[in-house]
Amino acid sequence: MGVARETRIGRQLPDGSFDPLDGVGPGSVNRGGGLLQQRAINLPDCKKLAGEIVPQEATFVSLRNTTGLFGAGLVEAIPEATIRANISPSNPGKVNMVLDPDDNQMKVGRFGWKAQVATLHQFAGDAYLNEMGITNPSFPKENLPQGQPIPPGCDTVADPEDMGDGVTAFENFMKLLAPLEPRRTATAREQQLFLTTGCASCHVPTMRTGSTSSVGALNNQPVNLYSDLLLHDIGTNDNIVQGLAQGKEFRTAPLWGLSRRDRFMHDGKSNKIEDAILRHGGQAQTARDNFVKLDKDAHDALLAFLGSL
Repeated sequence: MGVARETRIGRQLPDGSFDPLDGVGPGSVNRGGGLLQQRAINLPDCKKLAGEIVPQEATFVSLRNTTGLFGAGLVEAIPEATIRANISPSNPGKVNMVLDPDDNQMKVGRFGWKAQVATLHQFAGDAYLNEMGITNPSFPKENLPQGQPIPPGCDTVADPEDMGDGVTAFENFMKLLAPLEPRRTATAREQQLFLTTGCASCHVPTMRTGSTSSVGALNNQPVNLYSDLLLHDIGTNDNIVQGLAQGKEFRTAPLWGLSRRDRFMHDGKSNKIEDAILRHGGQAQTARDNFVKLDKDAHDALLAFLGSL
């Protein structure tokens, strides 16, 4: 069975700006937007609608591994100030400011490979539209397949197709998913190696939630996610721009639940934790080099630590 990954597309315009092929900005053409919908509905009166293919204008094509949802409510409950406080001379990351469609306010992004989503409600509404084709109050406009009008008989329900109840239920489901527990308690030496190699500069072991969540159980809690939720240049580049995140910038991937995965990095092309470490560069180059310099005993101990999460 193959690995399910989403496909992001785009192109660079002559002025150097990024075009997500949604027809919105100057010079943009509408080819259905920056996320490929590879499947289409099948209705008796809908004969001409097919899944999208990468259009010829798309010079950038990025396969994205799906991100985990366990502990998402805790991540949402971390105050913006706490995320910003991770920025320092030893951690030159940056926040991704994104528009929350529910209140039209700019907020610190924290979900997605490029921290392009600020809240779980936004995440749910976006998924309803882009993954299932269901319009909702947060995202009320249909995605035009390949940028073309929807054929007659293929869209039989008035927009928004979901009045918000489904999106809110999905939001609550994600909010209450508990984080995956470590497989075992790491030794003090393993934890120290994670610190001394520099991994913890960006993969911050613990942050804390605030006290303003409507779910009391999420307030004032430690969040052992091993991420600063900031954007970094880690030596890879998919050329896809999302908000303030440039092509070479990605959110520090949370490491909790790492031992339950078998594909790593944004494209899922690394199937071993060590391979993913060795692909790091840019702002993560020093930590990567420190890992390479470890003797075999320390090397194995650090990988054992990561495999315990």
